[in-house]
Amino acid sequence: MVADYYQPQMHVEGDILYVCTRQGLYSKDLSDSNSIWQFVGFEGISLQDYARNGDDMLALRHRYYNNNNCNEILFLSHDEGKTHEDITPESFKTRNNTHYIYTFLTLEQHPTDPSTLLTSFDMFQTADFGKTWHKLTNMTPEYMGYHPLNPDIIYEAGGGEHTDDQTDFRISSDGGQTWQNKTGCFPKYNNVYRVAFHPTDPNRWIAGGWGMAYSTSDGGQTWNSQYLGYGTYGNYDYVCPWRYAIYDNDNASFVYMAGGSHDGYMKLMCSTDGGITWNRPYMEPIKTTPYDFVFDMKQWRDKLLVYSQSDVYEISKAELIGLTTSVTSIEGKTITISEIQNNAPIYNLSGRKMVNGKSHGIYIINGKKMIKEFKK
Repeated sequence: MVADYYQPQMHVEGDILYVCTRQGLYSKDLSDSNSIWQFVGFEGISLQDYARNGDDMLALRHRYYNNNNCNEILFLSHDEGKTHEDITPESFKTRNNTHYIYTFLTLEQHPTDPSTLLTSFDMFQTADFGKTWHKLTNMTPEYMGYHPLNPDIIYEAGGGEHTDDQTDFRISSDGGQTWQNKTGCFPKYNNVYRVAFHPTDPNRWIAGGWGMAYSTSDGGQTWNSQYLGYGTYGNYDYVCPWRYAIYDNDNASFVYMAGGSHDGYMKLMCSTDGGITWNRPYMEPIKTTPYDFVFDMKQWRDKLLVYSQSDVYEISKAELIGLTTSVTSIEGKTITISEIQNNAPIYNLSGRKMVNGKSHGIYIINGKKMIKEFKK
């Protein structure tokens, strides 16, 4: 499958980073430079996302990875995934389109009510932490979410390559009962990715697209589009899909975007005026193979954490603002796929050197435990 459409998520809980992988859930203590990855739970499940409600965890599996049209999609655990039960509703199992993009990508949790969540395909909502679900729309959004300052506002965003070449974007101001179609605010033959909401001004939102940055100052009613690319591929901005935008936790004048493009580079970009202008994209200097798609981006203290196809990286926000950024694996060293395959010996967790038959999982590379995935 195309890795672009498998987007495992990560969460920062205090100083602990939790990462969804194709082998389950792993964690790492970000405050301890000597910490190593720890297996948490949901062993062997191609984990897409999870949510917490007290001691309970709701986990979402990627439907098509290594399990063609798998009907076990949603799991409930009371012990962080060590044991879990399948609670997939029948309405999820009936989504039988064989195209890999039609799957459930994220669990978006209500900002004040942890029992209420959204997921898609189509857009479903639960108010009892996964026991029952009801459909809000028939759209197939890639991204959706609640407005953190006004959770009655819900957005859903999609992409032109899925839906007759038309970008899709809709907003509800009444919790999903009615919807405004704002598709016409965006360029045709493009995408709208995850929306970032200003931490104090409920009307200011930012999102990325294919080579584009979008901003609104009136709660999504009108949008400004800025072209940030350097060329096109067919009808699409070829340079970079800017999938993730976030406002700085400490200064909302700083906004960050991350993406990974078909030229094989992870890209980062920063605005110091709230998204009015953007600096030249920073490109990770070591090219991975074949691409380095960005799955997720989070903040922790003075750093950005970017989860890409090749690794989880940390980036100094101050350096990114100053355009002198270095990108480092959170293990303390940037290790490329080519290094792994051609130079560094790989051992399994029992200490046995791996020669053939490498599969996705945890390995010891250069004396460090790392989550690695190998192209088949």
